[in-house]
Amino acid sequence: MRAIHLRSGVRRNRGDSSLLALLLIACLVCIVIFLKWYLKSAVQDPDIYDYPEAWKEWRVREKSEKPARELSAKQPDISEGLKFDTNLSDKDSKEPRGEMVLFVGPDGGVAGSWNGFYHKGRTRSFQIMNGGFGGRVYPAKIHRSESGEEDPSMLYLMAKGDFLILETDTKKGRVERIAGDIYVRGWLSPDYVLTGEVTITSFGNKAEKFTCKSYGRVHKGGALF
Repeated sequence: MRAIHLRSGVRRNRGDSSLLALLLIACLVCIVIFLKWYLKSAVQDPDIYDYPEAWKEWRVREKSEKPARELSAKQPDISEGLKFDTNLSDKDSKEPRGEMVLFVGPDGGVAGSWNGFYHKGRTRSFQIMNGGFGGRVYPAKIHRSESGEEDPSMLYLMAKGDFLILETDTKKGRVERIAGDIYVRGWLSPDYVLTGEVTITSFGNKAEKFTCKSYGRVHKGGALF
């Protein structure tokens, strides 16, 4: 009877398995390298690209290692500091959405707070308990109009913070705490007019956008608060 050699088959199978494992590892390495390249290339410079979502722009700016640029002679002079007091309005309905105070420091720092009381309809009211934020100016970002015309004299600013609201619904007979993130983005003109957009986001609620426009005044003293 002819002998059957099982060992040779086992060795071949082991060799095939090792080769397959090496191929799988090589494929995984290639996939990881590709994903890292893709994710890196997908992130666009916020000084060039206008992010519709404020939270996405903030995340990119936080991770950016791009050095800060000095203000140009055309941009507004902030050497003495500026203060803005303004009312916010809902971007769509134009209804009031509280007040905002915003400071721009001589070093380019931005700080402020959202406060006040507002209604939505007859039965819902909102008391702003907290709405502080902080950020900075970004001289490298160029203002572009809807037609694409550039204006290098405008100064861009962005800030982020937390908010807390007490919502009272008299129809349902309940009071609810709403907390989340607040983002402030705006443009400052050479004659110190601030045109801004405020976005609030919270878990389980859609993002809301408010707008404002205000004339600033000199705020001496160095400290933002």
